[in-house]
Amino acid sequence: MLAAAEAMAQCTTKSIPLPVAALLTPPPESKCAFQIASLNAAPSQLDYERQCHRDAGVILRDRLLQLQASVGEAVKAINRACPAAVSTAGPGSRPSIPLPRRTLLTPPLDVDCTFKDGSDAADSAPRPTPAEAIAAVRVKLDYERQCYRHNEIILRNGLEQLQAAVGETIKAVSGNDRSAASAAKQQPVAKQQPAAKQQSAAATQQPLAMQQPAAMEERPNDRASRIQEAPCAAFSRGRCVGRDPDARVRSMMSHDSE
Repeated sequence: MLAAAEAMAQCTTKSIPLPVAALLTPPPESKCAFQIASLNAAPSQLDYERQCHRDAGVILRDRLLQLQASVGEAVKAINRACPAAVSTAGPGSRPSIPLPRRTLLTPPLDVDCTFKDGSDAADSAPRPTPAEAIAAVRVKLDYERQCYRHNEIILRNGLEQLQAAVGETIKAVSGNDRSAASAAKQQPVAKQQPAAKQQSAAATQQPLAMQQPAAMEERPNDRASRIQEAPCAAFSRGRCVGRDPDARVRSMMSHDSE
């Protein structure tokens, strides 16, 4: 568990280059449609919407490519610093640091919405009337407008999905920051615990060791041995009827006899 915690401590915002906040801001909705739509839109209206959707798609595609490149660097750093954090132990399990799907990191295609007209038709073909020419222009502009609009929708959807997936990754990495900071505060205490326990054990054992001689002196056999070795303090009929184990008593008795 300690090794896993140390490995997870490497997955922090200090070691993982995360995308900047500007790339994670949801893109604004484009307002390319006219306020009043008509069934027979003028070519100028169709051309405006076509240009608007095309420009919006260019902006979205550029932003998506930048975010994909930034996320790619973050994924490489995570796989290098803490591979165990992105692996799964078994089916259905979730990694501690979720990464975006590979499909979200695939660069978008460069769509060509140019309308292919029949300009290579035979020169002998009859020339279109003014009404037919305007209708042909309207068809061309409407086709390109729809194409650029759909491309914008696809790019916007891909960017928003990638932003949401990266948000989960950043949340997990930021959580490791708090875990690493908490572990750093607890580590010195954990290192001091064995020494504290040893000091406590030594303090507990020291009084017992100091008390052992006193406990041994209180044994009956030791007391009898000291009584036998002590000088005789009183005699009766040539026999010692009392011994004095205490030198202070002998000193007092000798002082009184004087």
